[in-house]
Amino acid sequence: MATTTKPYSKLLVLLSGVVAMAGLSACGPAVLGGTALGAAGMGVFDRDETVLIEKNYAAADYLIQQADAFINRRYDLIIAEPLTDNVQPLASPDINRRIPEQIGVRLSQLGYRMDLSKVAGSVETNYLKPTITDGETPDFVLSGNTTRRGGEMDVSLRIVDIKAQRVVAAFDYIIEINSRDLRESAKPKPKIIRLEE
Repeated sequence: MATTTKPYSKLLVLLSGVVAMAGLSACGPAVLGGTALGAAGMGVFDRDETVLIEKNYAAADYLIQQADAFINRRYDLIIAEPLTDNVQPLASPDINRRIPEQIGVRLSQLGYRMDLSKVAGSVETNYLKPTITDGETPDFVLSGNTTRRGGEMDVSLRIVDIKAQRVVAAFDYIIEINSRDLRESAKPKPKIIRLEE
């Protein structure tokens, strides 16, 4: 004797599965941290470093929304430069390399060809190294400057079309420097300059 399944019972089973999955996904952020900030709250990552990364990734998203009409993802190469300290231009805080590196990583994730050789803080960033042909020069430059004010740092970024000498994107934001690591990273460090005789 063949069993028959009523149409509404199939629908009931399907809806039960959807509700169960929705319930599990709703628990996900609370249990697993859901976002980098959630993980930071659980002590998995340093909270200030996580906020720095999230701010820099958001800045990259804002920049590329403006510049996307000018940049060809497939062919154009963007080089990231260390940011300039407005108060001590000859000093080079570590954070002035870390910010453009993180923004470059985000732009690379979005499919843009990035040269991070001037800002890469570790060899781990080499996995993002684009295929660069011999003699290829960058088409755009990601640069900017910083100004430290007490426990905050003003960051001004821009993407410039090198050939046209035109700014195609600009974005300003503020970073809070609360943790000891970020305070150390934001301290200006003198550059060693070799003088030719």
